[in-house]
Amino acid sequence: MHHTDFGSNVPISNHTHLPQQGIVRVMPSAALSVKNRTLPTPLSSDERAMCDRVADRLHADLSHLVSLLPNAAQSGSGMSKHLDLVRNTCQRVIHAIRDQSPSAQTLVKLPGVKGLEQMLDAMRKTDLPVETIELATIAVSQFDQLINSLAGSHTKLANRINAIGTIDTESTLGSVESRELLFHAAINITGRSAATSISLYAFRQSPENPDVLQRAFASGLLQTTVVPGGMPVVIRAGDTLQWDDPENRTIDYLDDSRPMGNTPDALLKEFTTHPLPTVSSQGSADNLVQVIDPANFDGPQTLDVITAARSNHPFNDPKSGDLTLDEVWSLVNCPCARLLFDIYLHRDLERMVRPKIDSQLWYPSLSSPGGQRWITRYPSPPRLELLGEGIAHASTPSHPRHSELTTTLFDRVGWDASEFVGFRCEVAFPIWRAGYCMSFHPVEVESANDR
Repeated sequence: MHHTDFGSNVPISNHTHLPQQGIVRVMPSAALSVKNRTLPTPLSSDERAMCDRVADRLHADLSHLVSLLPNAAQSGSGMSKHLDLVRNTCQRVIHAIRDQSPSAQTLVKLPGVKGLEQMLDAMRKTDLPVETIELATIAVSQFDQLINSLAGSHTKLANRINAIGTIDTESTLGSVESRELLFHAAINITGRSAATSISLYAFRQSPENPDVLQRAFASGLLQTTVVPGGMPVVIRAGDTLQWDDPENRTIDYLDDSRPMGNTPDALLKEFTTHPLPTVSSQGSADNLVQVIDPANFDGPQTLDVITAARSNHPFNDPKSGDLTLDEVWSLVNCPCARLLFDIYLHRDLERMVRPKIDSQLWYPSLSSPGGQRWITRYPSPPRLELLGEGIAHASTPSHPRHSELTTTLFDRVGWDASEFVGFRCEVAFPIWRAGYCMSFHPVEVESANDR
């Protein structure tokens, strides 16, 4: 289920060859050879970004191909038997695509270009779609070009990736300086700005009905400025899952009122500027829109506005049977100096998934061309922080009252915050019109033979 908060306007085994038992011969030239050996050149930040991008595409295309194989062939040993390939090649592919966040290290885990080409040749002899194999062939070709450009061989590229001194910082692409420039330009385009955009979510399985996933959320903008003639303040939250159960698929404000028309109860009044702005709500559970109008229009106004609601969703997708908690989005429609994006999962739910974070050039349907997210993923991904159990670490300089806001949300819905585990994405100058997506991947039990 793609939960979306349009709240600002909504991570190889190195195969060690043991010497044969017997006499160890010391070669006279050994010391000289070590002394003159050239150490690998560390990657620059931009070279590492190139590796990350190639890894991202390879990971997406290879993962898709493997997912189309029979279940028994989706392990190293199973794929080896199914495709009649060397087991080591298959194990390395499986090991690499298990990376939840593809990076340059994914390229180290993968087999070389020849091994990947042999795998694709073997797949062509199966009933896998030819078009899908061809897409992966292009990705492998780009991998080959990267190797030739940066190192000359897969081994040398791996040595450069792992070299002491390799810069592991953000690429110049997507730097905070560039994002700040975009922030100011977007203000001049939209007539809108905000100091902080807040997206705060909590999820749990309903104690009364295990088929229901419950969501509580607060979203809003701090020090958001409205200029006469500029774009309106809009906060939007919904999901994209179709669920034919109107009695359980609901979205309500914390006082149990329904979001329609003039809805002052959408506001968390103790966190909103007084006099209170007017909130008009419209839409449905999958597309709730809240328009915030200032109390008056005498000139530019700066205000804080926080809304809150709760909703029910199916715990499992009725069509696939998969856990519906797959992605949660915070979309940056308003130019913001800071994004504060928190998600709390009940500990029983947290044991079932592994989270990761990225930023996307989002489409209206929260989709990507062909369903391949690497196409729309921005370079220099944001960082995901584990807040731990409970809400003791909820405080942040981005919002002096954030600990209080988090406590208020849990209190208002009557949930025990000590039973939840928190995750945070905090970004300075989030990319205007980007979607920050926290995704949750089911925990998989790995076969001992494939580790």
